[in-house]
Amino acid sequence: MTKQLYKRISLFFALTVMAVFAVITGANAADQKSGFLNYDMVLGDKNAPIEIIEYASTTCPHCATFHKDTLPQLKKKYIDTGKAKLVFRNYVFSQPFDVFAASLNRCVSEKKFFPLLGLYLKRQPAWVKYKEFGELKRYGKYAALGFAKGEAIKIAKIAGMKETEAYQCLARPEVLKYLMDVNKHAVDTYEVNSTPTIIVNGKKLDDNRFEAIEKAILAESK
Repeated sequence: MTKQLYKRISLFFALTVMAVFAVITGANAADQKSGFLNYDMVLGDKNAPIEIIEYASTTCPHCATFHKDTLPQLKKKYIDTGKAKLVFRNYVFSQPFDVFAASLNRCVSEKKFFPLLGLYLKRQPAWVKYKEFGELKRYGKYAALGFAKGEAIKIAKIAGMKETEAYQCLARPEVLKYLMDVNKHAVDTYEVNSTPTIIVNGKKLDDNRFEAIEKAILAESK
């Protein structure tokens, strides 16, 4: 994806979703709490010598596989031992399920961030319903977007978020702006165009399997 194309898609989608937030939530952004997780989320010792950056999407099946199979290996051998840290960054695709889920994930406490992310990834088949979304489009974009929003909120509620908190979160354009800024930085700095994308100490990997990441870690440890 070229930077110009990414820019057009991101701007169009961001404006669309922001407009929908204002129409279907009925919440007043001025009344919202001021804080949300507008910074990198880190697993492990923040001072660990090796930095592994993961760009991932809540709706990406490969990301779900990475968190199920690869991340536990990294945690056991490198993160939990203080040799490396994992920096998680959202890479939001231009589709509503991901935008809503990523936004809600940024409105919980640090302690709940990774558990909620895990729920979104693990339960993808239960809430990422493209078929139903497509069918609802015939009734207008608000019907389809409202459906996607509701599915994302269901998962957030399982993690303890109140429905009123979810609506308040989704009424805040600054949350979406933060996510779009992270996307832009990913494209401009690392030419990210797919997920999961892994960066080890500033070097983008072509492979997100454990063996490739371990090889990069060992090379940086010399």
